[in-house]
Amino acid sequence: MPTVIEKDITLDFPAGWQVVKYDGDIKQQNASFYREKIEHQVQNVRGVDVVCLTAEPSNRLLLIEVKDYRKSATSAEKNIAKLRQTIIQKALNTISGLYVAARTHDAELYLVVNQLFQPELIIEIVLFLEQAAVVEEPRTTRQKFEKQNPKNAINDLRLDLKSTLNNLGLEFYLRSNNTMQLQDGWSTRMQ
Repeated sequence: MPTVIEKDITLDFPAGWQVVKYDGDIKQQNASFYREKIEHQVQNVRGVDVVCLTAEPSNRLLLIEVKDYRKSATSAEKNIAKLRQTIIQKALNTISGLYVAARTHDAELYLVVNQLFQPELIIEIVLFLEQAAVVEEPRTTRQKFEKQNPKNAINDLRLDLKSTLNNLGLEFYLRSNNTMQLQDGWSTRMQ
């Protein structure tokens, strides 16, 4: 079973899935294509954390970005605009990088990109987002409203990214450890 650790979160994938830690450390993970041929050659390019191709017959290419705000002084809600831009940029830059990897017959990414040009390939962008639990009791009316509706900003982000990426022929999913679904096919463990 392929496993990737990203930001104190372990992602477990089923046997038969081709999994690459796309933007990982060259020395420790199979990310040399991105680090050497993309990131060090082109300015302002970004990549997602994990790229994987599901086993047949599901025929899905997943681009997974992990954001862990559990220990952060800021929250995802405070970074919504930046997070939106980051996900779109990383998704499109990664797809471009995978296209180049396929065109140059990169051995490291071959098993992930060998179906990239199949019209039936479904490309899914997944934002795996973990946030700190709210422990402070609300004092103001605004804080009380935000506690009653804590997912408004995140839900707005989900809807915006879903719409934007769907218009580009890509599917988008927002997941957390609590919202993983059986049909996702992979699982997470928190550290």
